[in-house]
Amino acid sequence: MNNANDNIQKELSSPETPLYPLSTVNPNEFYNIIQQQYGGMWGKFKFEDSRGDYSGEGRSFLYIDGNIDLTILSQFMANEWKLQAPNLVISILSATSRYRLSKNITMVEALKTGIRNTVNATEIWFITNGLELGMSQLIGSAFRDEISFRQTDDAWAIQMGRDPKKRKKLILIGIVCDDEIKDFIDFKGAQEEPKQDVKVAMRKRDQMSLNADHTHFIIIREQPIDFKSINDSAKNNAIIDNDVKQLEKLTDSADSATNKFRDRFENFLYQEKSTSPVESSQPITTDTAAVTSIKSNPWGDDGFPMVCILVRGKPGTIECAYRKIQNEVPIIVLKGTGLAADIISFAYEEICAKMEKEHNDNQFKADLARRILEDYPLLRSNDVKRNEIRNFIMSIASIVQKNEQKNRKFLTFININKATESLNDFHKFILLALLQSQKPITGNKVLAQLKRNLLLTLDWNTPDLASSEIFQRDDSIQYSIQPDLFDKAILGKKLEAFVDLFLNQNFVLHRYLKSDRLISLFNNAKDKEFFKTTSIDGILGQRGDDGELKKAFFEKCLNNVVKHLTGINHFFNEHEMDCNAFGIYFGDKSENDAQRQRMRAERKALRYLVIYAVLMNRHQLAKILWKRSFEPIPLALICDMMYTKLVPYCPEVYQRTLIEKQAKEFSDCALGVLDKAFNEDSTRTFEMLDAKHPDWSHMATIELAYNADNKDFVAHAACQKWVTRQFYGEITPRELSWGLFRCPDSIKIISSAILIFPMWFWINFSPIGQAPSKLKTLSDLPPDAKKGSEPVPNIDKGKQLAEHVGEVNIREGSGFFQRIRRCFRGNNSGTQKTTSDVPKSDEKNLDLFEKIYVLWSAPITKFYTNFVAYLTFLFLFTLAVMWPSCGNLLLDCVVWFWATSITFENTRVSYEKYCSQSNLPLGQAVFEIIVQIVFLALYLSVRIIGLWSFGTCHIVPAKAILGFGLIYYYYRILFTVLPISPTLGPMMIRLQRMVVNDFLTFLQLFAIFMISSSVAITSTLFPHHPLNLDLFAKTFVFRGLMALFSTDMSDLKREHYSCSINRTDPIEKENICLRLSHGLSYNYDNIYAYQRYGIESPKCNQPSWIAWVFLIQYFFLCKLFLTSLLTAMFRLTGATVQKQSEQIWMYNRYAIVMEYAKRPRLPPPFVFISYIGMLITSCSRHCILKVKEYSDKKSSAAHRIRTQSSTTTTDNHDEYTHDSIDPSAEIIQDRSLIGRCLNCKPCKTVTENQKKKSNMTNHNTQDSQANLYWKYKAKEFFDKTQEADKVQVDLDNLSNCVTNIEKDMNVQRISFRQINDRIGSLDRLMIDRHILIEKIRSKIQQDKSLPELNKFAHILSRESPYIYTYEPRFPVTERYIPWKVQFYLYDPTIISLPKEHVCFKDSERPFVEPDLLKPTSDDDHASLTDDYEDELPVNGDTNATSSVPLTQPDVYEAVETSVTDDIIIPFTDFKWNQIVEMQLSNGNKIIIDRTTWITSSEDDTPPAYQLDAQLSIPLNPMGRTGVCGRGALIRWGPNKSIMAAITRWKRHNDEIAIIDGQRILEALVFKHKSTNDWRLLGGKILGVASPYSAICHNFNKLAFKDYNSEQSLSVEEKDMIEYFQSFARRSFSTAEPTEFTSCVVYRGYIDDLRNTDNAWAEAEIWNFHYDSDISLPNLRTDGVALWKDVTNKSQSILIQTAILREIARIHNAYFE
Repeated sequence: MNNANDNIQKELSSPETPLYPLSTVNPNEFYNIIQQQYGGMWGKFKFEDSRGDYSGEGRSFLYIDGNIDLTILSQFMANEWKLQAPNLVISILSATSRYRLSKNITMVEALKTGIRNTVNATEIWFITNGLELGMSQLIGSAFRDEISFRQTDDAWAIQMGRDPKKRKKLILIGIVCDDEIKDFIDFKGAQEEPKQDVKVAMRKRDQMSLNADHTHFIIIREQPIDFKSINDSAKNNAIIDNDVKQLEKLTDSADSATNKFRDRFENFLYQEKSTSPVESSQPITTDTAAVTSIKSNPWGDDGFPMVCILVRGKPGTIECAYRKIQNEVPIIVLKGTGLAADIISFAYEEICAKMEKEHNDNQFKADLARRILEDYPLLRSNDVKRNEIRNFIMSIASIVQKNEQKNRKFLTFININKATESLNDFHKFILLALLQSQKPITGNKVLAQLKRNLLLTLDWNTPDLASSEIFQRDDSIQYSIQPDLFDKAILGKKLEAFVDLFLNQNFVLHRYLKSDRLISLFNNAKDKEFFKTTSIDGILGQRGDDGELKKAFFEKCLNNVVKHLTGINHFFNEHEMDCNAFGIYFGDKSENDAQRQRMRAERKALRYLVIYAVLMNRHQLAKILWKRSFEPIPLALICDMMYTKLVPYCPEVYQRTLIEKQAKEFSDCALGVLDKAFNEDSTRTFEMLDAKHPDWSHMATIELAYNADNKDFVAHAACQKWVTRQFYGEITPRELSWGLFRCPDSIKIISSAILIFPMWFWINFSPIGQAPSKLKTLSDLPPDAKKGSEPVPNIDKGKQLAEHVGEVNIREGSGFFQRIRRCFRGNNSGTQKTTSDVPKSDEKNLDLFEKIYVLWSAPITKFYTNFVAYLTFLFLFTLAVMWPSCGNLLLDCVVWFWATSITFENTRVSYEKYCSQSNLPLGQAVFEIIVQIVFLALYLSVRIIGLWSFGTCHIVPAKAILGFGLIYYYYRILFTVLPISPTLGPMMIRLQRMVVNDFLTFLQLFAIFMISSSVAITSTLFPHHPLNLDLFAKTFVFRGLMALFSTDMSDLKREHYSCSINRTDPIEKENICLRLSHGLSYNYDNIYAYQRYGIESPKCNQPSWIAWVFLIQYFFLCKLFLTSLLTAMFRLTGATVQKQSEQIWMYNRYAIVMEYAKRPRLPPPFVFISYIGMLITSCSRHCILKVKEYSDKKSSAAHRIRTQSSTTTTDNHDEYTHDSIDPSAEIIQDRSLIGRCLNCKPCKTVTENQKKKSNMTNHNTQDSQANLYWKYKAKEFFDKTQEADKVQVDLDNLSNCVTNIEKDMNVQRISFRQINDRIGSLDRLMIDRHILIEKIRSKIQQDKSLPELNKFAHILSRESPYIYTYEPRFPVTERYIPWKVQFYLYDPTIISLPKEHVCFKDSERPFVEPDLLKPTSDDDHASLTDDYEDELPVNGDTNATSSVPLTQPDVYEAVETSVTDDIIIPFTDFKWNQIVEMQLSNGNKIIIDRTTWITSSEDDTPPAYQLDAQLSIPLNPMGRTGVCGRGALIRWGPNKSIMAAITRWKRHNDEIAIIDGQRILEALVFKHKSTNDWRLLGGKILGVASPYSAICHNFNKLAFKDYNSEQSLSVEEKDMIEYFQSFARRSFSTAEPTEFTSCVVYRGYIDDLRNTDNAWAEAEIWNFHYDSDISLPNLRTDGVALWKDVTNKSQSILIQTAILREIARIHNAYFE
């Protein structure tokens, strides 16, 4: 089989040699060669739309012979169709048949989405069969949706004035045979006009058609143009029908023209054709043709990657798949689509699962053959073809399995029924199949393959595949990332994971990032709108046009933007960046220093890219780069600061929210790393917070956090501990035992600073958290310490610093006097000797002046001394203000000088803040300085100089100025002293928020009410007041503002002056306004006119009730409403800011501590002494350093001369000794005057400090390996956050899975419920059928005697629904009728019809017993009654029939009953199984018989029926009926009736009628007036009359219309017999009476429709028989009483047939 297939492959792969060498072909003659040699025809297909129009966009096509040279074809596709080289070719292997891929619409849409994602990822060619069916139709539909989306998006972009987006070109090529489409496409005229448009009509039913969504078509001619065609009539049309064999032969066969051409064409495109074994065997006719063909390939020589997709498929498709596997082309099998795809999946799974070869060869072949025959039934008659297909499948599985052992995979399976969601990422499956199928390549092609694969993963954004299938596939290969790939990862959207992946592969950033490349990153960014809007337009104020950034972009723009956002100058250094990119580093030439310089360059390049990502709003990219930083905390704070300051420049609200969120994320990053490091190593954390960063303008980390306004970071415990250490400096207050009292730290520090001597027992001169505990004695030390070995290591400082922020004191075990004695004892010899072996503490050995210096240098000492000095200043200022008259000149001068020193110090501190470019608050300080300068100028000019030099008597103004100044300086305490307190500081913040937010809002509302009300009140109260300042003051100050505190009601109560116009007449009233004023001048000061009209003064008040109304509403609104509102607002703000106030206080605390750290040691006014000392120190330090520099140069020169002379005079010296000589040693031993001066302690201290500062600077500029710690911490934190995000994603996916499972469970639950309902319905149906069978059996048993028939007498009693209602009975089969059989599921319906129901006659209603169960309310009974009454009229037409099922009417009721009086029957006690006699209300008696006539089979004694154990009500002796209650019967328990059958022999012509030798009986029946039924004589036994009396009475009434006969309880059985016997007489010829017989036919249970579990019908049936004709002379003739035959056909008589049969049996009469 393999050899045969190889021959076929060779035949398919060997193109014919072109007639003309391609190297000599003129481009203008290229199309002539296609036309003449291969019969080519090309143009556009115009498809007909639904309106019959062909105006749509055409689809390119080429009609050609199948043996065309593929190089010529590729030239045509490149030149005519303008097709560019694809990055991937996808071939669809599927059958040419009409099928649905899946019934799951969601899956189909997901697959279409995956195809759209694939074509948008990279340049791809799809190759299908081009027909409007199957997979090609689905892909075309996906292309149509994508084209529609692109057209809509482009149209919108053009409408908005934007350029359309650049997208990947859509290429969908359909390869079709002309024989399949010849019925609707005519290619005639190809020789005359090769290029033309061809119309394609719409597809007709059951006819193949081209898919109009394909972009290109290649139509293959069935036979070459020079081949002699066969007769057209012998060809079969390619029409889809049920003949699958015909369809397989024409289209799906591997040897068809279409498949042959597709194999050749796809092999030509495949990238590995040159190395494929099939291609290597391809015969080449001439070397020239081959070389020419290769050189003429327009898409290069390497070919393209290819992946096949197998969907469904026929046997020919399996053979094509085998060929692809042989050529090492990967195939994706869509499992679940059926046929070939499922068969190959089955075979692969079976081979992988079963390892025994014997089993594989035998059982597997049988299973596979069975599976093939199930899917292809036509192969049952062709064993050869079946075995061939089976061998193809087994070969595919075998080849795939062997290659998997070589780490290559050619088959990828996707179960479309279980992978609906993953089909959206269908492109990932394609790329995965491609990467897993590649074989390892060595040599020069490794980089080319790596680049091609990485480009695919970049295009499709699959970093996981790049990591697992490229970088991790072969660990022995060292991959090198090219800069253009990194460019694509940086610039691409959502490709940040590739940046991380490339950096993991040791990509060197500083060699990549040149200044030109950074500018190109800005220019080539896909979304530059954010950068242009915020940075160019917003910060720089330039026009953000679309022009490219120039070379000067760094200095003119970028650095200015960074400076504006971060305050860092010259962040980007263009020259340094280019030098680092070329490997030129500045520094020492040693190997270690070069390594550090490379690390420094790498760190700077990383920072540059992070800043780029922030400016371009590439948040994820910034985080990816940040996690690799050696300084993660400062860099995160910088990013937080930049994002925060970019927020105001964002025009859209949603963008501001997004930027704020991103700033918060970087803040959380800095805070997370800080917290993690602080918990692990607090000492390193404090060092990091205190470290100055040269690249960040020498700002410390905590200073960066403060500048970034990151309150969370500054409020962290680590930062607060650092601030506390800075505040206490190098001192720590001690806590001594004072009994019950504790001395505050402020007292300790102030007393130690002023009195000096308390510092020996109150101050510990070591940083807080590092102060020593009580010294150990020798006995407490370990043995090694006693022997003088190395001292015991100190406790970890980080452990000691992990205390609370406020814990600053160190407790000592010694008492007060012991401490004093220890301090004054000094360092005597005895003490030194005793403690010589004790380890030294951390407390420094300082002399007295050094301790004083350290004490006064601590910021906490500066704070308390400034506070004490300020209180002294306030005391003197208060005394100066209170000094009477002109004051005291000396005191005023002292106060003024003190205030001047305060102002000067504030100015100096503010200037230092400004010069340091720190974000410490300057606005408030500048405003404060201005206010102080103005006050000092007024104080000096008005108070001091004005009163004492010029003698101007301005005492009150001077006092006012001093008063304002005093208030200001007192209020200043709120902002300078109180904020340092942990209690008052947060309270001041809350107060500030209340004032700023709530009180200002209150003032706005108050201004509205105050202005309106005060103007209304004043204008009404003073109608004539002149318009002057007095009026405005009276209106707004006294009547408006001051009315809140005190109200003067005198103007409202009485007039101070006469204000009424009382001297006017009607004529003068018309001109009064003109005389009171001066016309248009608006001057109301005509006093004479006022007096003329009786107004004494224009300032008069006129009280009125209107003014009171205005005042009352003003007081109500301002004093009640607004004050309550202000209180509520204060309370709400206080509760809201409670948590924030602590954080803000900690943030502000840093600024206060840093301010006092920079202040001089002496407070104002002694600060000028500090200024003088600072000036002297600075000058002396500068001089000492200059002298030191001169001395070092001189000593170095002398050392070089000495060294040279030493080397010439001495020989054989040890080189190691000379090399180890320290030059500095000889420099220190300088014996000159300058040298000796420099060796003094002050000069030596200056030089050492300068040396430490220089070393620290060098240490900060060098990149040591210690910073790797922070890089690891950043990576750990980032990985933790990513893990949390992944967990959240997993939780979301799990939630979706749970939701889907829940939906499936709901579907299953519904299915189970439906099944359960179906089972229940079947169960009910079975019960109904069982009951029906019982009815049929009872019908069959009708010919038996009545006692035997009673065994089946419980049929009507189970009839459903219950009579007179629609309520169904509970189904009861014959098995569960007896009460002794347990029936746990029995749940009968409760029915007890009320006496008002129509089923009861008026004469019966008094006897209807009440409901003993009461299962429902009266409304329910009423509704039950109404349901029936709506159908049956109660007092209406008697001919109306009821829709309620009246299967058996009441056959035992009395047709007429004589009880018509209104009587009341007491139903108080129910005595079951007894006969009770009761007295009625009318005086008569009633006998209620509750015994039963039902007898057992053993004896005739009436047994007692059973009672319900819980309800104590009767139970039906015959068993269950499906209904409980009284039902439609009158009484609970037995309801007895009596009936008489009056019979005689039937006569015909005075002769007795005989049939079959037996006489025929006749019975006297009576017609019911309502139902027209014929009934026997009878009635219900109600107890008011004897049943025998009722029979006689009813007989008289019905037979003779005698309504006057009376009923009595005394009538007995013999009286009744005698009564009916009296009608007997002899025949007409004799006067002797005829023979008369009477007997009881039946007494017992009656199967009645009304029977229930608790009430049932019983009857006593008599038969009065006359042997001959009887004389009834007065028998009515109106048709109510008639004689009817007693036979089996007597259906008109409403009585059980068994009773009539029994009567006939007794008399031996004919019945049937």
